[in-house]
This record gives sequence, structure tokens and C-alpha cells, in this order.
Amino acid sequence: QVALSRRQCFLLIAAGSLSHFFLDHLFEENGHSTMYTWILSTGWWKGRAPINPDAVFVVGLLCVCLIGGFVYINRVEHGKSVTEKSNQSFFLILVIATLYCMWCASQIYLRNPPQPAIGEEADLGVIIFLAIYLFLPHGLCVLSMNQKDYNEALDGLPL
Repeated sequence: QVALSRRQCFLLIAAGSLSHFFLDHLFEENGHSTMYTWILSTGWWKGRAPINPDAVFVVGLLCVCLIGGFVYINRVEHGKSVTEKSNQSFFLILVIATLYCMWCASQIYLRNPPQPAIGEEADLGVIIFLAIYLFLPHGLCVLSMNQKDYNEALDGLPL
């Protein structure tokens, strides 16, 4: 039994607040909230989405970079600790997700006329919504752990 520091309390309160907000949005206003309207507006709902060869190239390139990055981090670079590898993997995911969101936003907001980023899905809205209300609270909970507990938890992971 160890007392929590102020930083840990703040991180846990922030994580709980965002998680509560996430649940509120899921079941709020019968699915007709402004948040859902924005998420759906990032998709393509004007009939079938045209096949865009640029999108296929961009998504393929991002997938190759993601898989190649994971292989490089976990198989090519030897001698790094599990913590370093997990931090590098997290940073790689963050970079690829940011590039993908930039691609989606450029297709929706910067092109005239707008075109579907990838098919008919509302990927941009869903990714941003989940990043803020699902992954950020989990990250805050991990950050609130004592460093010793965090290292012990990572050392048990098979990589």
C-alpha cells in the first residue's frame, strides 16, 4: 500500500473524466449528437465511393512502413530493452496514425470537390474520437503507474 502522488491522482482523475465522457457520448441523444454528426461527416455517403488509386498507394505505403518499422524495431535492433522497444513501437504507431489522419483530412477538407479518403468509411472521425476518449485515458492510466510497476509489467511481455 503506497500513497499516490499528486501527479498520479491528476492523471487518474483525467483518465476517469475522459472515460466517462466516452460513455456519455456512446449513449447520448439517441446517436444524434453533434459529435456523431462530425464523425459521420468525415465519411463518404453520396452513393458508392469511387476507387481512388492514390488512396490505395498511400494506405499501402503506410502499411508497409508500419510493418517494416515493427520488424526493424523488434528483430533488427538487438540489445535494446523491452521498454525502449515498446516506446519506439508506440512512437511509430503515433507517426503512422498522424500521417493517415493528415491524408484523410486533406482529401475531405482541402480538395475541391472533396473526395472519399478511403472508401465510404468515416476513418478520420473515428480515429480522432477513439484517440481522445479511449486510448488517451488508457495512456494516462499507464503514466500514473509507479515506474517500478511499469517496468515489471513490460518485462513480462513476450517480444
